[in-house]
Amino acid sequence: MARLKRLRLKMPFGARMIKTAIAVSLSFYLAHRFNLNAVVAAVTAIINVQPSLSRSLRNAIEQINVHILGLAVGLILGYLWAPGPLAMGVATPLVIWLTLKLGFGDVVMALVPMVIILSSPEEAFLSEALYRSLVIFIGLGVGMVVNGLVAPPHYRDRLIHSLQKLNDVTAEFFCTLVEGFIQLKLMPDEEYRQKRQEVKNLLNESRLYLELWKEQLGQDKTPYPWQDQLIEKYIDFNANLYHKSKDIYDTTMDRIAWRQQMGNPEISPEFEAILAMLQHGNRDFARLNVELRKALFDGEPAKCYPVDDAFWQEMSDFVDKWHEKLTGAYYMHALLFLAVVANNLKFANRTAKEYLNIIHENQGLTGCEWREKLDTGLYNH
Repeated sequence: MARLKRLRLKMPFGARMIKTAIAVSLSFYLAHRFNLNAVVAAVTAIINVQPSLSRSLRNAIEQINVHILGLAVGLILGYLWAPGPLAMGVATPLVIWLTLKLGFGDVVMALVPMVIILSSPEEAFLSEALYRSLVIFIGLGVGMVVNGLVAPPHYRDRLIHSLQKLNDVTAEFFCTLVEGFIQLKLMPDEEYRQKRQEVKNLLNESRLYLELWKEQLGQDKTPYPWQDQLIEKYIDFNANLYHKSKDIYDTTMDRIAWRQQMGNPEISPEFEAILAMLQHGNRDFARLNVELRKALFDGEPAKCYPVDDAFWQEMSDFVDKWHEKLTGAYYMHALLFLAVVANNLKFANRTAKEYLNIIHENQGLTGCEWREKLDTGLYNH
């Protein structure tokens, strides 16, 4: 199995490329076998090999519609006028306008049949229209059959793998930046930009696989209903951590610059106690995040956590004690910096607990039981 994975990494092409090659060869062979325009059949097959079967079906339906549209315009102009370059020039803007007016996006596949029809000899107009239309349907059919039967993709597995990697990078990035604020240590600019780009790429990849998974099976048919609903929210959770990490980085940079401007004064014991509370909250989030990942992806039982403000109320008491020793502009600046990090950390901890509680509530339910619960209005998350 490990050798197979290494082989996949070395392969310069994937399953979709192989399927496209099969579809092109088969459609070209069939069209050539019946003395039809094999090139058009191959092009149609290429366009119709989509990432999922449902997307291929939608693409095929649109291609049939735009093909009929282009065919109709070509037939009407060719019959009323005469086929040839002049008729093509008149028909082109008309086909483009009609395609866009009717809400279709594939203008090219509307123009192809029009050009094919208007390039036919005038004396064999209707017969050429029939035979040359068949090649489009050959390409559509072959593309759909190959896409559905040859190596159907397992998008949920890819989604899970992508999400685990996303959370690895995002949570570590978030916690490191919080620790940087506490320790007055700014992450190097190049490393910061690389991490942000890595998280952004993983977010885009996860969203793509989620969309393809929904298309492949459908949310109503999934055997993992509440898990998949939570996975969609989990992507948003990591996206929020990504955006809040930037806030923490900018705040750390501002705090360091402001302290340098003030001559790097000593940190009071009261503020040290507040920073210790932040550090404790940061460790809590790292622990909760690991528990959430194991419960969501590894099937480990989830605990139920009270979602309250007890911890943050305790921090507020420390802030009040600090305020007794410090007032004025210095206090306000430090408080603003503290508020940004504390609020973002509060969001991370609270959301992780809420998701763990959802798993705790639903982890024993089957898909049918969960849907019944949803239908009766008992599920309010």
